[in-house]
Amino acid sequence: MSLPPSTLWLFVGFLCLMAGTLAGEPSAAAIGIAALITGIAALSLASATVQVILWGILSIALIVVLRGMVPKASIDLSPAQEATVTETIPPSGIGLVSYEGALWRARCQISDISIAPGQMVYVVGRQGLTLMVLPTTFLEEIEDFSNRPRIKS
Repeated sequence: MSLPPSTLWLFVGFLCLMAGTLAGEPSAAAIGIAALITGIAALSLASATVQVILWGILSIALIVVLRGMVPKASIDLSPAQEATVTETIPPSGIGLVSYEGALWRARCQISDISIAPGQMVYVVGRQGLTLMVLPTTFLEEIEDFSNRPRIKS
């Protein structure tokens, strides 16, 4: 007993769709979706050649569309890169810094410090589109403090 072509397309489509979903691979999912659509179209298309051509075109189109929807990995900021404050960063507020040739929103990681324009800051992280910064003088003070001789009791 042989299966009708539409049933075979639907079976293969579900298998590819499940494999793509479990593996997190949009290409396999796209091929599965294309097979499902071809299975539905096979109910009215008798020619196997036309079905395979339809499946191929749909697969390529859906792979291109689904690949474009996958978010790209962000490039992490290198630790302790310098930026220049261009608009005051108020305590617990947001200001602007010039970083790598572009203006970025920035917030001081220490909530009770204000940083004036023209000061250099270290970029220590990013939250969304806001850079987290520390004043360069703050890190120097920490280094000076850690190099002080300790009193033994």
